[in-house]
Amino acid sequence: MVMEKQLEMDILEALHYNDAPMAAGDIDHIYSWRDSAINEALRGFDNQEHVDALLHAIRVHRPDASTLTLWPNRLQLLRFLRESCLGMRSMLTGSHRYYNSETKSYDHYMGWFAVEWQGETVEVAISPDFSTYLDAVLIAPSDRILFSFADALTEFTKRLPGRSLRYANGWENAHDIDREIGRVTWEDLVLSKSIMESLRSAVDGFANNRAAYRKLGFAWRRGILLVGPPGTGKTMVCKAVAAALPDFPFLYVRDLSERNEKDAIREIFSRARELAPCILAIEDLDGLVNHGNRTAFLNEMDGFTNNDGILVIASTNYPEKIDEALLRRPSRFDQVIHLGPPEEAERFEFCRRILTRDTLAASVAPDLDIDALCASVAKATAGFTPAYLKETLISAALLRAQQGALELDGEYAKAVVDQVATLKAHLKRTKNPQAMAEMSCGTAQLGFR
Repeated sequence: MVMEKQLEMDILEALHYNDAPMAAGDIDHIYSWRDSAINEALRGFDNQEHVDALLHAIRVHRPDASTLTLWPNRLQLLRFLRESCLGMRSMLTGSHRYYNSETKSYDHYMGWFAVEWQGETVEVAISPDFSTYLDAVLIAPSDRILFSFADALTEFTKRLPGRSLRYANGWENAHDIDREIGRVTWEDLVLSKSIMESLRSAVDGFANNRAAYRKLGFAWRRGILLVGPPGTGKTMVCKAVAAALPDFPFLYVRDLSERNEKDAIREIFSRARELAPCILAIEDLDGLVNHGNRTAFLNEMDGFTNNDGILVIASTNYPEKIDEALLRRPSRFDQVIHLGPPEEAERFEFCRRILTRDTLAASVAPDLDIDALCASVAKATAGFTPAYLKETLISAALLRAQQGALELDGEYAKAVVDQVATLKAHLKRTKNPQAMAEMSCGTAQLGFR
């Protein structure tokens, strides 16, 4: 008898969850009907019968319970159970996780948890899945407890575990964007004085004058469209705007692939409204809005819904493809900002920053005249975008590295001049502005758009 009791305690210790062992009274859950239900869900995963397997088991073993199936964000669901409920504990044997490369953490592949909610026990069964959003079945002793729990969970999952979301076949957490925000600020942009003033006035005016908008009878919203060829820094502007408004969630949309486009557009704006005030960044607008989804997009921008608190920043490389209906009313894009190739003074400043602040700065030889080199490059590169200018300086440095040089000296300056000539010839041959954004150094994209 003593040996059996010790065995039970050893098993309980092995089944601990988040350093909180199951209570001795939970020993009846080991290898219980819940484990069997999860096993059936695993067998039915390929033919999409995994949720049915869970519901069937609940009907057999808990016929008196109220159930509800939801599709919450995995990370937010687990955060809600840990932070907003009491006594979170696993109802399964073992721990079933996978490595999430996006969050760099070990997430639950499946699970069955119990928590205390308003004095009652609520269970949450997580169907086997690797997706960001998963099928979860809520089990409660009554509809009152069930719906109270579900409402609180739904409200909680609207929050962002980080700051950024990316739309890619549905919304997903964008921790990579979170890491990037703050690295580019207004001070990092090399734009003409008039463009900088227009941008900062639009963004700061929106963020700081909510009361004025409303007092004058306007919805507190703003739409900015960035127009320019590839490589002129449109993405850099978006990053600077995000850095300027650190308390605003940042929602990034690149395309609508693999989704019903009209439904996707509605989902995009619906989430933005839930998180407002926020920044909604839409890249390559000309490729996103087409004849089939045009009406849906226009309606979401200003037709029958309230976009209060949303700052929309969209970009396009091809303004001639933009539907004029998007531009005719200030409630859509009330400011259109053209970003063209930089002038000579801006080219000089851009090159100077690359050589004094970027990764190249640590390798510059003490006797290299940076200002003279930058002036020479700026004078010879009319029509170059920031992407081309960076390619010029980095390609020359890569060439010197291949020759065994340990610092950027006078020979590097000569290599830069040669690279300018090479890229000018390339630009003349291709006459293709898209090439300016797609050029890479090594295997890494330059990242200017």
